[in-house]
Amino acid sequence: MKNFDKIVEDGLKMETDFKLGLEFKDKVVKLIRKRERVSQRKFYFLIVFGMITIVGSGLGVVLYFAELQSFESLRQIVPLAVLVGSLVAGIQYLDKKLVKDKMFKQLA
Repeated sequence: MKNFDKIVEDGLKMETDFKLGLEFKDKVVKLIRKRERVSQRKFYFLIVFGMITIVGSGLGVVLYFAELQSFESLRQIVPLAVLVGSLVAGIQYLDKKLVKDKMFKQLA
């Protein structure tokens, strides 16, 4: 992987026989930023969807095992479901930040 990066870096340093227009760089940067925005929107959508799914699953599990007599018991269960969902989301976030990022950095 490092050899590939070096080859690309050396290739980018070499001068070409032809010249590109001044607007070429602006178009490339604009295209890259647009792709980054789209990618970021997808990422945030998936994060929000995942958190809603986790909290909903926590609520579903708690409701399945709890015996509901009234809305009062439901009001007590919802915070527990939110807590369970938040804990799962927190564990997944920490796993990504602490474990997977370090693993990928070691491989690179």
